[in-house]
Amino acid sequence: MTGAPNRGSGWWITDGWRSGHNTDGHFSKETWSYSWSVAHSFRWYLENARSGLTAKRVENPSDLQIGDVICYDFQGNGVVDHTTIVTSMIDGVPYIHAHTADSADRHYDYSNSLAYTPNIRYYFFRIDDMFN
Repeated sequence: MTGAPNRGSGWWITDGWRSGHNTDGHFSKETWSYSWSVAHSFRWYLENARSGLTAKRVENPSDLQIGDVICYDFQGNGVVDHTTIVTSMIDGVPYIHAHTADSADRHYDYSNSLAYTPNIRYYFFRIDDMFN
């Protein structure tokens, strides 16, 4: 993880998340980066990171492996709304786990979701095996 304690930099979380809640139930400041908890920020982190957790964007879902990441722009407006992790590959097709509506081994395209729209855009990221 890199960038702490600058919330707008890197991808990180600190031990403060365990006890870092305010009285209104929200996290105290600077216990996690935006890319740690905001799907759109995580997409841009993956797109640009050169150290720590790094990834390469690929065009085809068949280029993914278990542990890789798929980002979803449901409206097709350039804002990533959701992120999942590939948990299995079957005949070159990624299947994912998600937690918004708990699902396991769901087809990556989300076509059976209420969030799906015909404008959906996918961003496929191969997570690098080595960390810098």
